[in-house]
Order: sequence, then structure tokens, then C-alpha cells
Amino acid sequence: MSDAPPTKPSRAVLFPNHYCWFVLLGALDIMLTHRILNDFAHMGGRELNTFADFVIRQAGLWGAIGLKCASIGVVITIIEFVGRRRPALGRTLVNGVVAMAMVPVFVALVQLAWVAVSPNPYVEQPHSHRER
Repeated sequence: MSDAPPTKPSRAVLFPNHYCWFVLLGALDIMLTHRILNDFAHMGGRELNTFADFVIRQAGLWGAIGLKCASIGVVITIIEFVGRRRPALGRTLVNGVVAMAMVPVFVALVQLAWVAVSPNPYVEQPHSHRER
């Protein structure tokens, strides 16, 4: 038996709250992208990421979900690896990742809001002047 004092158990992951936000933003990204691609393709809605576009064209929504899950897993693994060796860099990295994950969600929400308030160019609008 060792005389050393018991060590404090380490947390399973370093940044669980950040990871929850990262996963939530990833899920929102998939949902909003799917909505834009399915409902607004006739208005030019498309996936800008070439690789993701290829996956979506080949495997559809389930392909997008698989790609997003794999990407999230790789990113969290890298953050854990870096964060356990250099905690300050790990925190900077996880903050940057969450901030970057906000960008496509914000852009998609702005696009959907713009479509919601803009007149539909594909529907004939009534004339604005009265006939006399």
C-alpha cells in the first residue's frame, strides 16, 4: 500500500460546457443547412463547403450528420490532447472553435430571416398602383 495521499480524480473532459455548445451549434448548422438546401435551392441555396457539398449530394442528410459527428469528434479529441498538455492554449482553442461554430448558424439565420421578410421574386406581386 502506498502512503501517498489520494489524488483528486480528473474530469472526464476538460471543457464540458464548451463541448455542449459546440455540439448544439453543430446540430443547428445541420438543421439550418438542410432547411436551406431543401426549401430554398431554387433561390440559389447551396452548401459552400466543397467537401460537405459532395457528402450531402452522395449521402443526403444522414451523410451530413455523419460528417458533422466525425468532425466534432476529431475537434474535441484535438482540444483534449492540446488542453491536457497546455491548458491555456486548450482554453483558447475551445473558445475559438465555439466562436467559429457560431458563424454558419448566424449566417443561416440571417439568410432565413431575409427570405421571410423579403417579397418572393418567384410569386407575381400585385401592382402597386390603382387602375382608374
